Amino acid sequence: MVSRKLSREKLQEALVGHCVTIEQTLKAMDNEVAIIVDDAGRMCGLVTDGDIRRAFLGGATMETPIRQIMSPHPFAIQEDDCLSPGEIMALMLKHQIRHLPVIDYDGFPVGLELLRDQYNDDDLAPAVLMAGGKGSRLYPLTAETPKPLLKVGDQTIIDNVIAGLKSCGVKNIAVSINYLGEKIKQHLGTGDDELRLKYLEEKEALGTAGALSLLSPRPDRAFIVMNADLMTEVDYKAFVRFHKNSGNQLSVGVRRIEEKIPFGVIDLDEHSGELRQIREKPVNTYFINAGIYMLEPQLLELIPAQQFFDMVALINAALARGYKVGAFPILEYWRDIGRHQEIAQARQEWRQRRQPVTTTVI
Repeated sequence: MVSRKLSREKLQEALVGHCVTIEQTLKAMDNEVAIIVDDAGRMCGLVTDGDIRRAFLGGATMETPIRQIMSPHPFAIQEDDCLSPGEIMALMLKHQIRHLPVIDYDGFPVGLELLRDQYNDDDLAPAVLMAGGKGSRLYPLTAETPKPLLKVGDQTIIDNVIAGLKSCGVKNIAVSINYLGEKIKQHLGTGDDELRLKYLEEKEALGTAGALSLLSPRPDRAFIVMNADLMTEVDYKAFVRFHKNSGNQLSVGVRRIEEKIPFGVIDLDEHSGELRQIREKPVNTYFINAGIYMLEPQLLELIPAQQFFDMVALINAALARGYKVGAFPILEYWRDIGRHQEIAQARQEWRQRRQPVTTTVI
C-alpha cells in the first residue's frame, strides 16, 4: 500500500480551477503539472508543462483559459488501489506519463504521484556556456571585466546561470572562454563536490557554435548550450523533457515578443495597388532566438574545427542535413544582457523578483 502523505502535499500545490488562465496556472507548476478541478472540486482535466509550451507555439497567450488546452480525460488511479512504488512506476511507463493523479470514488483528487519520485534523474545533462565574447556594447563596463562577471544583484551573471543549471541537476559544465578568459577561470575555479567545471579555451573567437568543436571527449548524449550573458529562470528539466518527447536533434529556446504598431496599417493589393483593408494599431507577434539550445551529439559533426561558426549557421546546416529542429518556448523569466539599458533593467527586475509575493490560484 502506497503512503499518500507526500502525494497529498504535492496535490495541494498542483490544484487549479477550470476558469483560470495559463498565467495563473503556471504558478502551480512546481511539480511540472496542474490538476484542473471544476466548481465542485472534482478533477476535470490535467495540463503539463509541455502542454502549455506547445500551446504557446500554436498561438496561446498568458490570458488563454486553461480549459482550452487541458487534457479532459487524464489517466488516474483510485484512492483505494493497493499499488507498490514499482507498480506505480510500471503504470507510468506503460502509459508514457510522468504524472499520475489519485482520485476518490466520486472523482475528487486526493493525491499526485510523480515519476521523478520513482527513480533518480538528478544528473540532468551536461551543459556548455559560451562566455568568450567581448561585450563591446557594454563598454566601458567590459574594458577590464568580461561581461559574464558583471554583477546583477549579489552575484555575477555567470554565477546566476550556473546556479540555475545546478539547481536543476546539471553536474558537468564546460565554459568557453576567450576575452579576459583567465579572469573567468579564476572566478569560477573547477567546481565542487556537486559540480564539475572545465574550460574550452578559444585561441581566437570561434563564434557561438565554433567553440563546440573543442569539446573533448565529445558528449555521448544530448547536452545544453547557452550564452553566459543571460538572466533566466528557465526550467532546464522541462527543456530536456520537451527535447526528448519531440524527437528533436536540435531544440532552440525561443521567446515570444510583441511589436505594437502605433499607426493604422494599410494592406494593398500587390497587383493593382488598391487598398484592401486597414488595421488600426495592430500587434505583430514574433518568436526570437533566446540563446539557449539542446543538441544531440551528432550535431557536432556539422561544426568545422577551429573556424568561426555561429549558432545560426549550425541551425541552417542541421536543417539542410534533414535533422529535426524544434522550438522550445521559454515562459519563465528571461533577459538578454547586451546593452547598458538591459543590464540596468535586469538589476531592477532582480530587486523586484526578490520581494515576497503572496498569490492564491484557486
